Amino acid sequence: MTQEPRLSICVPSRNRQYYFKKTIEGLLRSSRTDIELVLVDNSDDPTIMNDYMKEVAKDPRVIYLPSADRTLSMLDNWERTLEAATGNWVTVIGDDDYIDPDVMIVLKKVVAANPGLEAFAWGALNYMWPSPQGRVQNVLIGFNHNVIKIPRSDSLKGMFGWHGAGIIPKAGFSVYHSAISRPLLEKIKQTFCGRYFEHPTVDYDMAMKVIATGREFAFCQRPFSVMGSCPESNSYSIGRIDDMKARVEAFMKELGRNMDEDPELADFPFSSHLGVTSVIGITQQWFKKKYKLNFDGWEKNFTEACARNVEVFREREAFEIVKEGYTAALKKWRRGKFLKYFNPVLIENEQGIAISGSNEIGTYIRSDIAGVKTPVELFDIVNAMVMPADMIKVREEGLRYPWDEYMLTIDGERRAGFQPGKGDKRVA
Repeated sequence: MTQEPRLSICVPSRNRQYYFKKTIEGLLRSSRTDIELVLVDNSDDPTIMNDYMKEVAKDPRVIYLPSADRTLSMLDNWERTLEAATGNWVTVIGDDDYIDPDVMIVLKKVVAANPGLEAFAWGALNYMWPSPQGRVQNVLIGFNHNVIKIPRSDSLKGMFGWHGAGIIPKAGFSVYHSAISRPLLEKIKQTFCGRYFEHPTVDYDMAMKVIATGREFAFCQRPFSVMGSCPESNSYSIGRIDDMKARVEAFMKELGRNMDEDPELADFPFSSHLGVTSVIGITQQWFKKKYKLNFDGWEKNFTEACARNVEVFREREAFEIVKEGYTAALKKWRRGKFLKYFNPVLIENEQGIAISGSNEIGTYIRSDIAGVKTPVELFDIVNAMVMPADMIKVREEGLRYPWDEYMLTIDGERRAGFQPGKGDKRVA
């Protein structure tokens, strides 16, 4: 019998107490008893959250891990976060994000229809917290609410083949803003290195392992979470070259090494300082080299994604600096074979105002609609616009998709599954 789903919502935090508190306040509004809140601080001044959590920790759904006696790397902080989680489904959000606990309504329906489900994702909104340096954005609200089974082939091609990529691969199912089943998490831990997170780029480290190891994935088109970007977050630095470099340096310092110099990257001359596309490429190269996993035909798509990464820099000087960095790397990589696909175009900033309206994709609203100042407040408005969670239907006979298994090449042999060090054994 399938165990009734219970979701651990994990929120690791570092030195962003204001945003962390707002996220906690939003989560605590829920009266659901089928969730667990794993709230983890990793700050230079532990007293701020320790004092705040004295009352919050009285909620029986809350597990609180205070700051350790030393600053932990992001890798180690996320690891202890998942170690503390007890739910048979687990998700992680940032301390400046939000997730609606009512995602459980749909997750339970999907698990009932597909007991073998291993990973479940949903639509996510993007929101930039107000700041003096920021500006009002448009937020796209899609009204589709279908629940679909995602062929593993699509996830493999999206992640490892960079098919349809923007500046990042078009593939989900990390534990970040997705729910991963306990059996799959434990399989990943056992299959790879005896821990949940291994590479410092924790979200993509997990996403690659979920996609390489798992078999059953589903996605709900309705949004259930908000990816926030506050001035102190890494995502906020996208398109801001000085800010990006400073964050990379701080990240490496806390990690205690330069991950760009890992031995698996000897023939991959890209730098984390170039931007998010390069960071993901570095993580992926490390993963494939370490576990002898090959995926053909990704290089052109990756190169084109690098060009799009350059295009997020709208000031000419920054654009030229990042373009020059990627060009130098591409000239060294594979003897410059893919440089011809690298053709970034400067898209200069245009002054204007955020507007609302609808088209065939969905409806756009201003990020400050009705005085919104947090991801929680934004979600409350969106929640009133989209299909109620309890009205979303999942077919009792289970989700269907046309089977099209895209094979991985591992150690020179084509296989459908992945289990390093296990010979030809196929992972079910």
